[in-house]
Parts: sequence; C-alpha cells; structure tokens
Amino acid sequence: MIRWPARLLFALGEAIGSAAYRLGLRRRVALDGLRRAFPERTEAQRRAIARAAYRQLGRGLAELVAWRRLTDSELERVVDFVDWDRYEAARAGRRGVIMAVTHFGNWELAARAAVRRGMDLTTITRPLRGALNERLLAYRRNRGMRELSDKGSSGAALRLLRRGESLGVVVDQNMLPSRGVFVDFFGTPACTTPAPAVLSLRTGAPLFLVFDFRAPDGTHRIRFDGPFSVPPGPNSHSTVVALTQELTRAVEHVVRAHPEYWFWVHRRWKTRPAAEATLPARDNP
Repeated sequence: MIRWPARLLFALGEAIGSAAYRLGLRRRVALDGLRRAFPERTEAQRRAIARAAYRQLGRGLAELVAWRRLTDSELERVVDFVDWDRYEAARAGRRGVIMAVTHFGNWELAARAAVRRGMDLTTITRPLRGALNERLLAYRRNRGMRELSDKGSSGAALRLLRRGESLGVVVDQNMLPSRGVFVDFFGTPACTTPAPAVLSLRTGAPLFLVFDFRAPDGTHRIRFDGPFSVPPGPNSHSTVVALTQELTRAVEHVVRAHPEYWFWVHRRWKTRPAAEATLPARDNP
C-alpha cells in the first residue's frame, strides 16, 4: 500500500514530466523515434504516447526520491521480482549471470532493489556528466551498485563473470559503428552493443533481459526474460549478430506492447549504416 505523501510526490513527478514535454525538452527526438517505430499510428496517437512517456519518467524520478530510505522489507513490498527463482537457478551454475538492462520503466529502482535483495550486480555504464548525473552516480554507489566503464572493461567483465557474479549491460542505447553491430529494431537497422552476446558466448553465462512494469496499485513488478539460448554453430561474428538480434527483437516486442514505458528521448537510431550514405537522394514529391 502506497501512502498519501508518496502519492502526492508521484503526482508532482508526473506533472514535472508533463511540463518537460510541453516545454519541448527533447520532444522532437521522442516524436521522431515514435514516427519511426509506429508509422501506422496517427500523429495524435504518437503524441499521446510521448506525453505518457514523459509522465512516466517524471514519476520514476519521484519514486527514487520517495523510496530512497526504505528498509529492505519495505522495498520488497513495493518492488516484486516475479522471476527471482529463475535468476537464482541461473546463478547456481556458477558461470555468472548477464542481465541485459533496458531503459524501460524505472530501471534505476529495479537495479537498486535487485542489489538490496542480494544480487551481486556490477553494471557497465557510460560516463555521465553534469550535476544531476553526478547525483545519480552517487545514488547508485551509496546503494551498493558497482560500475565498470564502457571502455576497456572487457577483461574485468570476463573475470567478474568467471567468479560467478552478475553483470548488467545496457542493450537499448545507440552505439558508434566501431563498437556496435547493426540489427533490426522496429524495422530499421539500429547500431547495438554486442557485449552481452560476446560475453555469454565466451563464458557460458546465462543471459536475461530485465523489464520493470508498474502495477495498477503503483508498486513494481520486475520480469526476467530468458535465459536466451546461444544459436547453434561456431561462435562466429554471425552468431554474435544473431544473438544480439534475438535480444533486440525481444526488447521491441515489449516496447511495442507498452511504448509509454520506454525512453524515447534517446536517439536510438542516430548511427546509420555506411551503405545509407551511398544511396541516391530521393526527389521530393
């Protein structure tokens, strides 16, 4: 049961998210992504999804503030891991566990709750700049979350998994061509990290996708999809691409069903294949 002071804070967070949308903060990015993902929907429908996504982001920030001092037992009452036994079974194999993390729902709250419940989680993250991001990083560290840089951390990630620990890798961010592979996402090539596939193939660590859903009563349900099977055949580049595509297809399936939960303000399709630069320009109708 969520108490009224927290509910008021959540309402304020949603109002702040709505204000950010009205002020146009990365609104063009969000709407461009929605047009690419949902060309069959009307502009009014896409704008409604965008407004809901902004409200969801605002509420997520309010939840981090409202629940920052909850005890472990209190946190368990508002965050339920419906597939925790699946994670425990994977961890029992002592090959480590790879958590493919998505910007879906309140991913910061999900990571915090997982660590508090006993997941020995280290996450590969990009450098974050700015005062707000510095506070976010401090929030993570103060709650037991460990981090590896996204550059030059392959050896550390392999050692971590071989010790039987858990590694989080964000899988729905745009990558530079030198560090990603192109797979289909909503019908368009998207440059995507191959790290989860590569690490799973090299270590045998089970690979899961993590999604956070908000229940009608305001509490959260964390779902682990997987483990994803390694495609048959030698561990080649094509195998890495095939497994990365399978993960990305699963992300698309969930985002398509619940688009208001995803992080549309990120330019997911920013990096384009080199072949697109050689295509002849179309004449305007």
